[in-house]
Amino acid sequence: MNKTAVFEYLRTILISLLIALVIASVATAFSKVVAEHHIKMLSKITNTTKDDEIIKALIAKFSNLSAQNPGDYVLNVKLGNLYELMLDEKNAEEQYKIAISKAAYGVYSPYFALANLYLKQNKYKEALSIVKKLKNTDHKPLLIAKGDFYMNLGDLLWKENNYEKSVKQYRIAYFYYKKVDSEKKDSAIVGILDCYNKIADEDFKKHKIDAAIESLETALLYKETSIVYYKLAVLYKDVNPLIANSYMEKTYKMDPGLINFDIYEEILIKLMRYYYLQSQDIKTELYHNKLKAIRNFEKRYYITADDVKINIKKLQLKNNLLHSKQTVKVKFNIDNTSKSDFNTLFLTVSLKYDHKSKEIYSTKLYSKKNPLKSRTTSPEYSFKYTYSDKDEIFSAKDIELEFYVSKKDNMRKVPVKSVKIERF
Repeated sequence: MNKTAVFEYLRTILISLLIALVIASVATAFSKVVAEHHIKMLSKITNTTKDDEIIKALIAKFSNLSAQNPGDYVLNVKLGNLYELMLDEKNAEEQYKIAISKAAYGVYSPYFALANLYLKQNKYKEALSIVKKLKNTDHKPLLIAKGDFYMNLGDLLWKENNYEKSVKQYRIAYFYYKKVDSEKKDSAIVGILDCYNKIADEDFKKHKIDAAIESLETALLYKETSIVYYKLAVLYKDVNPLIANSYMEKTYKMDPGLINFDIYEEILIKLMRYYYLQSQDIKTELYHNKLKAIRNFEKRYYITADDVKINIKKLQLKNNLLHSKQTVKVKFNIDNTSKSDFNTLFLTVSLKYDHKSKEIYSTKLYSKKNPLKSRTTSPEYSFKYTYSDKDEIFSAKDIELEFYVSKKDNMRKVPVKSVKIERF
């Protein structure tokens, strides 16, 4: 691959990370770059002294009940849970094993309790051996529980950067979720895609282009995404321009804002020349027309962060008299630093806080009759946004104001300005 293609593939990796962050910021619970699929409640609890006293009292209570009801495995599972809350994993393990010995055939909750405890201890082999003892049935809760276990294992392997093993666990989880048509299969698919993207990126860095292509095309078997299509177009550019173009066309239909049009034009020019040398006039003309259409689209709608400059003229954060509301007041103008007039410009402003994002302002600016001329500055614009102490953002430590622009409403918004709002 030439230097341009290498740079473009790396750029796409950064864009895919940005997309994941944006998805996470609007509470899509599926992206693994900033959030895990399953965070077990026990691992999040920090006990106070009072909590410990309550838990110890419950342990004493259930221990007495267990002695009075020696055949009740549920009491041992509860004791195991309580010991886990006390971070006493040795006693928790013992109770889960006792529960397994008491449980009737077809009861599986003690097995998963022990298996998940082993996952917390990074005893993956022991955990797997327990779950594999449970024979598959058509019992939906059992299959979902198995899917959950393999998702948890996949998450742990992901955190260890072991993407090859991680994707295997996500694929098994997907198998179980799909078998019962659980909505959780969507989170398994995201895990699979994330892994294959990581594997492909690592292969690319090692110049294993064929391996990277294989990983990305495997990812497409689970879900078609613009990022995967575009990465494949870039990888195929110097290998097979015809296949590269087919992936680029799919990217263009799904998310044209993702494309570097210099790369797209290079692919079309290669195909034009190939068919010209083959004396295939119709196909030569076809790709010539496609090239013209792409160039026209790029001229009308493509925009980069270098084409726009946001100048903040005033930025205030004010409290009301009761300090129960805050208002962000903004005044700004726009520099068109590009070579073309802006006949239309979509502007979106968001507040970013605590790894979340909230859109607070959106507008369409300019028209063919009233464009923002090239190399000129717009009039001053203003807006304000108020939130109360009931909103999450009110207690956020750091807040940033982020500006995004595009020339077409359904195209990706390009980040052009980020400024921190000073709290008081």
